[in-house]
Amino acid sequence: MAEKEQSFKERLKGRMSRIQKPEKKRNPIKKDHSKGIAFLVWSMLGTIVFLSILTILLSVNTRSALNDINAHLFSDEETKEDSDFSVEGAKYFLAGFINEYVNVNSEPERIEERKNNLKSYMVQSSELQDDTHPLYDLSGLKGERILNESTLFDVKEKEAYKLFQYRVKMMNLVEWEEEVEVEKDDGDDDKKTEIEIVKKTDEKEQTLLLNIPVVSENGAFAVAAAPYFSEVYSLKGEITEENEENDQVGDEYTGEELESLQAFLVDFFERYATEPKEELSYIMAEPESLNGAFVLDELLNVKVYQTETGFKVNAEVRFYEEMINMPYVIDAEMDIENREGVYYVKKMDFE
Repeated sequence: MAEKEQSFKERLKGRMSRIQKPEKKRNPIKKDHSKGIAFLVWSMLGTIVFLSILTILLSVNTRSALNDINAHLFSDEETKEDSDFSVEGAKYFLAGFINEYVNVNSEPERIEERKNNLKSYMVQSSELQDDTHPLYDLSGLKGERILNESTLFDVKEKEAYKLFQYRVKMMNLVEWEEEVEVEKDDGDDDKKTEIEIVKKTDEKEQTLLLNIPVVSENGAFAVAAAPYFSEVYSLKGEITEENEENDQVGDEYTGEELESLQAFLVDFFERYATEPKEELSYIMAEPESLNGAFVLDELLNVKVYQTETGFKVNAEVRFYEEMINMPYVIDAEMDIENREGVYYVKKMDFE
């Protein structure tokens, strides 16, 4: 019986093995992945663009911040350099200098004392420490000059120094003697005439600008060059800046106009010393004068150079105060043009 059941199972397995099972058919329709790929590509591009813009913005902001920092640093440096020069300190320094410079007395010991005191205020250069410098030469001085008042007028920024301008009031005094006949009663009803010597004083007050070049180092001050006087000008009106000409200066001029130029300079400085600036307006671009404060003595040293537009003149000019006969020397640098036979001072600076 058991053998029959086993035989039946084997026959059943054999039949089942002959039956063919149908194969599973694959779906011929494939899934579309193009949208996903496109989305991925555009996402990557968008991300790249976004990161690029972000990088640019960060770079611009960083550069702007650096520029601000640099500007701040340079500003602080300039402020520091400017703050190294104390105008208040310079004013205190110049108060003593102006007193020594303006107050003069013809007594020899006072002249020597003034020279030594002035030298202590000047820069330590061989020129300004030389006893023969015109600043200390008061030969021929008579009487005295007294400072009545000084007021800071303006401070101008120059390339190598600051120019302090003080409005000063000065009194020139000269004592002189006069013989006067005096009647005296001797008690006998007779009157005798005697000659007496009477002392008299001439006075003259002047108001001028005293221009003082000042330099500073480590909080200390010195006068950089000989001061010079000029007329007190008005602070009203328009201020125009004239660009310096880049004329080439070569050898000294020795041409045919030299003699007429020298004659013009003598005439010009005579008028510059004595006439009001309005009278010089047709021969000067920026009229100025000493307006009678001084009289021309002589031109000590004149050098003329020809330029593309005319002439450049360097002149050392000596004036003197007429009452007390005090000398006053300036170094002038001038640009002069010849306008149809008439010389015209386009520019004049003082060294």
